[in-house]
Amino acid sequence: MMKGIVIKSTGSWYSVRMANGEQIEARIKGKFRIQGIKTTNPIAVGDNVILEKEADGTAVINTIEPRKNYIIRKSINLSKR
Repeated sequence: MMKGIVIKSTGSWYSVRMANGEQIEARIKGKFRIQGIKTTNPIAVGDNVILEKEADGTAVINTIEPRKNYIIRKSINLSKR
């Protein structure tokens, strides 16, 4: 188990900077969909994550740590009220 911070998101792959400065490519574990996270992309750049290294040199993100702050953006297209 290793901790890192997400620095880039491209589709289903995330670049994660580890505590030692190493950058690793990681993908998300399928269980986030079951946990009731309804957003299309539950991980955002800047999120602290816990991941497990795979044999091929990539990693799997299995825990997203709680965010300390966030930005809520209202969509003007959803409701015309």
